[in-house]
Amino acid sequence: MTVVAIAVAAALFLGDSPLERRAKDVAACIAKEPKWADDLFDPSFLRALPAEKLRSLFTGLFAQYGSVTDVTLVSAEGPSSGKFDAVLEKGVVMPMTVAVGTAPPRSIIGLWFGAPSPALQDISAVTEEFGKLPGSVSFSLARLGDKPNDLEVVASKNGDESLAIGSAFKLYVLGALVREVSDGKRKWSDVITIDPRRKSLPSGVLHTWPDGAPITLHSLASAMISVSDNTAADHLLFALGRETVEAILEPMGNRSAARNRPFLATVEMFKLKGIDSGKGAVAYLATDVAGRRAYLAKEIAALSTADVDGSRFANPLNIDTIEWFASANDLCRAMDWLRHATDSGSAAAGRDVLAINRGLDISKEAFPYVGFKGGSEGGVLDLTYLLRAKDGTWWAFSAAWNDPKAPVDETRFFGLVTRALRLLGTSPPVSKK
Repeated sequence: MTVVAIAVAAALFLGDSPLERRAKDVAACIAKEPKWADDLFDPSFLRALPAEKLRSLFTGLFAQYGSVTDVTLVSAEGPSSGKFDAVLEKGVVMPMTVAVGTAPPRSIIGLWFGAPSPALQDISAVTEEFGKLPGSVSFSLARLGDKPNDLEVVASKNGDESLAIGSAFKLYVLGALVREVSDGKRKWSDVITIDPRRKSLPSGVLHTWPDGAPITLHSLASAMISVSDNTAADHLLFALGRETVEAILEPMGNRSAARNRPFLATVEMFKLKGIDSGKGAVAYLATDVAGRRAYLAKEIAALSTADVDGSRFANPLNIDTIEWFASANDLCRAMDWLRHATDSGSAAAGRDVLAINRGLDISKEAFPYVGFKGGSEGGVLDLTYLLRAKDGTWWAFSAAWNDPKAPVDETRFFGLVTRALRLLGTSPPVSKK
């Protein structure tokens, strides 16, 4: 039986290297009744993911997308690990990462499947798919020039539409910090202490740290960007000053600056929407900017995060009025601003902070540098990237999706973004300049 499985895999997929052959062997397991050779998976891998769970995974993929019709090596990280695109018969492409042992029989020791996306052949086709998402979408891909604010938008869908962006707002907090460091007003090594008034809710872990614990500005920025720590973001926002962050919006290219005043802390957003069925949101929205600042400083500051009903945030809540706002083009400009602001000098560490978390699975060969920040809330999803391609070209990519009626489909969105970045890495658009 196992011999038959190997023969079928070999007939369907002919690979050149042991890594490619193993990738195509495992792709053949996506079937109604998965079968594989005894040496396909290393025993250590099967201890972590038992055979029955593997079969369930393979049959589930087959039921949803059909069998694999082609497997293409996208990039290899040495002879034992690589990223592949698996094309399935129902018209989707699924990223697949495979790692094999270094000694015969080169069994699989690592396997990861990414979000499937439509088998789109170019960026324009991806752009059209973004436009089919329910609700509102703002998408933009821009080639970045040598000078600040020299962007060539090569693909866009509602690129100037201002939408809620969730935690992608933390790019502006980072920008304000970068400017203060560059101007000599602060150092990355400056220490502040954890303030119980600034503790927020997850994501992140700093809200669990002891009151008064010392932490550097660099560590706060790293936590804010890499794991989207809300408590880190709020500590930086108040250490820098709310007005300081508001003042960086327009220099960083945000043309929705007026919608972001006052610039909310995450803990304020949680309290406004999540306490007493969101009654605070009604009072907050009923006044002007000055009144909102006063309301945050008094009524909202007096409330406790212990009273926030987190279950409310599974669904869209005031995402068009109480959030952080930017268009895809705004965020591309923000990434370009950060690129230039961190090019040299004391602020250069900010570029490293942006690259701690690369976001989705993006080829290191195609893009040696990836800066990333995303954001999400019920009905809100944003993914924004700064990328340097292997030929040295800099790119900015941003996509936001808002649906005030229902939670958004993360798998569908991630699949489109993954496909767009795969296409960008393999066949970038030709400059029209």
